[in-house]
Amino acid sequence: MKRIFLMILISSLVCVFPVGSLICGQTVSGSTCQVRVLFSPQDNCAREIVSQIDKAKNYVYAAVYYFTSRPIAYALIKARDRGVDVKVCLDKEQPTYEYSKSRFLQNQGINIRLIGDSGIMHNKFCVIDDHITITGSYNWTVRADLENDENLLVIESQEIAKTYKEQFNKFWSGTHVDTCVYKDKDRLVKRAVKVGSALSCDEYFDKDKPDEHPDKGKYVGHKNSKKFHYPECRWAKKMNKENQVWFNSQKEAIDKGYVPCKVCNP
Repeated sequence: MKRIFLMILISSLVCVFPVGSLICGQTVSGSTCQVRVLFSPQDNCAREIVSQIDKAKNYVYAAVYYFTSRPIAYALIKARDRGVDVKVCLDKEQPTYEYSKSRFLQNQGINIRLIGDSGIMHNKFCVIDDHITITGSYNWTVRADLENDENLLVIESQEIAKTYKEQFNKFWSGTHVDTCVYKDKDRLVKRAVKVGSALSCDEYFDKDKPDEHPDKGKYVGHKNSKKFHYPECRWAKKMNKENQVWFNSQKEAIDKGYVPCKVCNP
């Protein structure tokens, strides 16, 4: 695997964050760091991410737009099992995406927050133990690993990790800037006009949960496809009533020959 190791002197790193209703630049300076650069699909980005998670001792905080990677999901679960604080922020539409690991991670006890209001939560970064930052265009997906042209940076720097951790905490607490508007006709100066929100998977589904199903069961299956879903799944909502079969548990559905939907991962 091709890897490029760079030792660089960071004179400044500029990112955007809110102060009151204005947007300012934060500068991280005076730090020497090591940066590992990988390109997908030729480099093994998933293995690099798993390797860094496997070395975590205190925490792993990730904000990722799209997450379908099985090995990375299992690495997070293993980290949690050995006492590492694991938190994951995903875009608010993740629970409805095919093969998304959002429900799987939640069912395994991983702390999840769904982010997004006006736009999408398009970040792809991870902070580990106050000194490792993983970022780049690389989503945590199979397609990003095998097909897409992506880049991944693994940065060893306490100062840079601190900056990303601060942004992660804003996502987690729902205090991040959600929307800005331009202040000038040249569209070079902005101001914040709306703060975002953060929901757990349960909160996300509960807000849209239909009232007409409380006594029918927890899961709904399709008579023909033999798949069962959460009632809030986009495929469940498309079912005709005559094709619906309701179950009170996963075991009941599986015992009757139904398989879990790969979109909502019940």
